[in-house]
Amino acid sequence: MFHFLSQKRLQSRGFSSGQKRRKLNETAMSEMMRSGWQVSGLLFATFAALVSFWIIFSSSSGSIFAGNHLQTFVVVTVISATLVVHWHVSLPHTFHQNSRITLILVVVLAQLMLVKLSEYIATTFAPEGGFRFLVEPYIFAPIIVSLLVGRRHGTFAVVYSSLFGGMTVAKEEAFPFIIFSMICGFVAIFLTNKVRRRSRLVMAGAYSGVACVLLATTLGLIQWPVFTAELSQWEMVGKQVLSAILVSSLTAVLVSGLLPLIEATFRITTDVSWIELADLNHPLLKQMTIEAPGTYHHSLVVATLAETAAEAIGARAIMCRVCSYFHDIGKMKKPAYFIENIGDGNNPHDDLTPNMSALVVMAHVKDGVDMAIKHKMNAEIVNVIMEHHGNSLIRFFYHRALKQRDEIKKQFEEGKAHEEDVPVVKEESFRYVGPRPRTRESAIISLADAVESASRSLQKPTPKKIDELIDELFKERLNDGQLDDAALTLADLATIKKSFSTTLRSMMHSRIEYPKLEEGGEKPKSRSKARTARLTGPAPGGAGSSGTGPVHPPAG
Repeated sequence: MFHFLSQKRLQSRGFSSGQKRRKLNETAMSEMMRSGWQVSGLLFATFAALVSFWIIFSSSSGSIFAGNHLQTFVVVTVISATLVVHWHVSLPHTFHQNSRITLILVVVLAQLMLVKLSEYIATTFAPEGGFRFLVEPYIFAPIIVSLLVGRRHGTFAVVYSSLFGGMTVAKEEAFPFIIFSMICGFVAIFLTNKVRRRSRLVMAGAYSGVACVLLATTLGLIQWPVFTAELSQWEMVGKQVLSAILVSSLTAVLVSGLLPLIEATFRITTDVSWIELADLNHPLLKQMTIEAPGTYHHSLVVATLAETAAEAIGARAIMCRVCSYFHDIGKMKKPAYFIENIGDGNNPHDDLTPNMSALVVMAHVKDGVDMAIKHKMNAEIVNVIMEHHGNSLIRFFYHRALKQRDEIKKQFEEGKAHEEDVPVVKEESFRYVGPRPRTRESAIISLADAVESASRSLQKPTPKKIDELIDELFKERLNDGQLDDAALTLADLATIKKSFSTTLRSMMHSRIEYPKLEEGGEKPKSRSKARTARLTGPAPGGAGSSGTGPVHPPAG
């Protein structure tokens, strides 16, 4: 009731739209489905059961566990238990993410099915051609898992898809199958590092096919004839080589086509999709160029700072760039209340109390989340918008409030004001609601945002001033606990500071002052001569001069 009345009061004063904010619903059931051990345990148990049934009903008569169903269940259960322990020890950050568990287990199961399909095609259409190990889609699971979850998870998928796949083939083929599966899978993982174009996937598939051919040659499965051999022998070798490369390339094409569907299903964004999201023609960014041009320029600079720093520490650089583009979209609700959009005009904060100014500034985070959800933007972009200020203090308006309180208190002591006129200033009222940055990328964007905003206040910036400013901001964020939830080490912070300093120096480097032509004077014969003659006396107000304009409060 009281919240409703306060919202109505803000709406009448022009500080609220009256619309209900969009927010992501969080319930106990959704939390259990996302990270509950009950669900993850059920997933692993279901996976073991499905793999066991698949091995029993798809294995050939000469397979390792042919006719022994109990032994199959026992061995698969043991390997699945090893899988769980291995995952928990080596990859703990995804062990409690049930969506990631579902993705990896489903992809491994899909590879086992594709293996049997390729085996059926090879034995049906070319039973004597020696194509058995050349047309297997070994790279299906490794590429998908490596792109969507990470290369370490990709190696995890290679090992266990190879082990389970070896249990479905004949005894004499089990060991060669595992060798082919592991080597081709590891080659694919190596070649798909930092893929930003879908064409790179096809190239990775082709090279994996070449690796398969070389391995088959080493193991004697492809017999290269001598130059004087009959043409039919060369034709057979050519078909074997072509089939291996073609199947691997087609597998990569299949993965490329499935990636958008899998990303949408499991809410994962690969570097390929981040590149697509980096298009500056997005409606929100085009709207920002018109309604908040200063914020747009600020976002571009933050993107450059964040991307360069992320590359330096091995974080997701393209994600930092895209999220930086959108981190301040909430400022478009009231662009005139933020310093980068004020320019030389009147500052609207001069007519507001510090508490009201702080509310207006803090609202841009909630407004940004609201706009991002409305436009169905990536969940990681929404998280960065929520976290890029953490629960930091808006110092300018907080100190202004303290100053006003001290002035009114002094007037009260002089008998010029009542005691009730002395305002109560609470630090919590001047802090963002958070949460604090929870990922490395979010923390980098938060730091880049603070550094870029503060660097605009530097008068005649020098490398020393830039370094001192960055050191001060980093110490302030550390002491305030804003980086406690981000997985950044001290070595990472040192690297980020160095990257910020290098980037800002290149952006804020000093320029030579161009001379102004005196009235009635002769036109210089050459640009270089005029420049040399006037270097001793720089003219004020030239193209490279750095005058000091009016200083406004760093609102946001």
